[in-house]
Amino acid sequence: MLKSIKLKYKLALILVFALFFCFFIKPEALSKIEDTPTLSVDVMSLIKQNINLSNEYVGYVIPINSLEVMANVSGYIDEIFVKGGDKVNEGDNLLLIDQKQYKADFEAANASLKMAEAEYFNAKNYYNRIIKAGKNAVSASDIDNAKASFLSAEAKMKQAKAEVEKARVILDYTVLQSSINGLVGAVGLTKGDFISAGQTKLFDVIQTSPIRVEFAIPDKDILNNFANLTQDSDKYEIKLKLADNSWYQNKGKFAYFDNKINKLTSSLAVFVDFENPDNVLLANSYVTVAVSKKLTDVFVIDRKYVRLADDGAFVYVIKNNSLRKEKLKILGYYNNDYVTDNDFAKNDFLVVGNVDNITAGTKLKIKIIDSKTEAR
Repeated sequence: MLKSIKLKYKLALILVFALFFCFFIKPEALSKIEDTPTLSVDVMSLIKQNINLSNEYVGYVIPINSLEVMANVSGYIDEIFVKGGDKVNEGDNLLLIDQKQYKADFEAANASLKMAEAEYFNAKNYYNRIIKAGKNAVSASDIDNAKASFLSAEAKMKQAKAEVEKARVILDYTVLQSSINGLVGAVGLTKGDFISAGQTKLFDVIQTSPIRVEFAIPDKDILNNFANLTQDSDKYEIKLKLADNSWYQNKGKFAYFDNKINKLTSSLAVFVDFENPDNVLLANSYVTVAVSKKLTDVFVIDRKYVRLADDGAFVYVIKNNSLRKEKLKILGYYNNDYVTDNDFAKNDFLVVGNVDNITAGTKLKIKIIDSKTEAR
């Protein structure tokens, strides 16, 4: 009896469902459900990474300080203390101009100063005696004359002191000294040559360590990658690649940006200093500058999955089992792949397969592959 009741109950339920489908679900709806295709899509996981984003630029080496050696006085060269290629320190003697005339002028100026000092002391003592005598013993005109003589002698003495100082400075000009630490360039002079004051430079001295490298960064790179280079220089690494493709051993230290964009190239000049104790970096030589920035929590996307449009680069992403088109926020390039700052969710997947057959309403079955699977 109990089994019979259960059987009748099941049959009743089946009958109810059959009537529901017959009266409430339209045939065309059933047709759509049955006809909806299911496609398999190959995808890859989007994983955040920490990387060093590197950009390379052409730079050239310039000295931080350079000295053009020129004579301030004319004369014959009496002695040359350096030759091309010598290292000199600040204050070292470079060249000596014959001093005979200038020493004589200095001694003559000293002699004139002694005469002026004697005249000054005589006039001063006489004026003091007149003042002590008082107006009752000396006329007003005598007092005025004594004062005038004293002031005149004082002025002559000051003038004589100035002439001595001038003669001393000119005498000092006969010894040409280096004002920087550096390397001497080609010296094409001989003892006995006559040189004129203010003529073309005799030779030069350039500072070799530290030395400076100048290169230009496009304005878009500055905005995307190097806007905080001044404040966060410790997050950047600046290295040099030499002409033989070897890496220079010392890393650079950011010095400063130029104060304006170059209108022709839309780039900004950057200056970086390098220690150069062995003189490996030579002024006016070209180098490759590699600027690396430490980036955290970014996505690196293979360029073959990136598509280009008029409004920028984009990729296809599966979000919540739906196909989406995502515009990329590109920071730069890493091993020729795109580095992006997009806010992908944990369960978002990068589409690596063909999406041409996917239309609205298409059921998607994702197949997650990794780089190793793809390579096979």
